[in-house]
Amino acid sequence: MNEVRKFDSDDPDILAAYQAETNGEYFKAIEYYNKVIARDPSRGIVYKHCGNVYYRIGDLDKAVEYLEKAVELLPRFPTARYELALAYYRQVRIRKAINTMQTVLELDPNFLMARYWLGILNYHYGHIREARQHYLQVIEKNPNFYIAYHHLGVTNLRLGNYEEAVQNFKKIIEKNPDSAAAYALLGDAYLYLGKKYEAKMAYRKALELDPEDRKAQRALEMLDEFKDVTF
Repeated sequence: MNEVRKFDSDDPDILAAYQAETNGEYFKAIEYYNKVIARDPSRGIVYKHCGNVYYRIGDLDKAVEYLEKAVELLPRFPTARYELALAYYRQVRIRKAINTMQTVLELDPNFLMARYWLGILNYHYGHIREARQHYLQVIEKNPNFYIAYHHLGVTNLRLGNYEEAVQNFKKIIEKNPDSAAAYALLGDAYLYLGKKYEAKMAYRKALELDPEDRKAQRALEMLDEFKDVTF
């Protein structure tokens, strides 16, 4: 709590850093944040914000350095760990990102974005079933978290849960009937189920919405070319 009060003070360097960030002058913001840290190295929240600026400009090594320091100084501050986990992910340190993101949920079990990212991280790490469980928990908590249905559907395709994948993509289409990507993936799910007519209709709709969808175009060409083949 003391950290937040310090951060909300009228420290002129912090105010200048805010203004520089607002203006897109990120290197100037870093300069001001570092002036604060030089005066008081215990300012964990300033490390956090400076780390985020480094993240924004793509200096991931510095972002991790500062965010790790923020976590050290603010061990019970979940957003610092969340941001550190995302920085680890950008460095392709997936296992470390998973472990760090898990600690976010230990501090705050209702941090839904952390749960969502645990799904993505586990998927990239090859833990497909674990990813599915995280996505299921996300949509259970928030049925309107539609991007989670997309990732859940893709995960179900990987796992061979094609009927479930159909329902996932239909849920997206129900909310957003203009989603060409959802129709294309729905076509994939139908194709895996051997429902060639339904697959063709889904791919056609995807192309109607996005004429440049080459994947849907190739799928339609394949269905036309191999009419007599059982999928």
